[in-house]
Amino acid sequence: MNAISLNNLWSYLQSLTLTTSNKKWLADHLYEAVEAEKAAGQSKAETLAQIDKALKEFKLIQEGKLEAIPAEALLDEL
Repeated sequence: MNAISLNNLWSYLQSLTLTTSNKKWLADHLYEAVEAEKAAGQSKAETLAQIDKALKEFKLIQEGKLEAIPAEALLDEL
């Protein structure tokens, strides 16, 4: 949303006759949405970082600069 739309939304919200509990409900739900977006963004960033690390390690293994773990050893770790 652009600034004008946000200002219009704010003006609309101010024009409503909301009780204190209504305002708290609205604020809580907006805050929950923000936190969910932050968490999703962090998870996405972490996932991309892990994929990047794995691809770099795979490239090093292909170039012979890093030794791969045998599948049996990997399964033993699990």
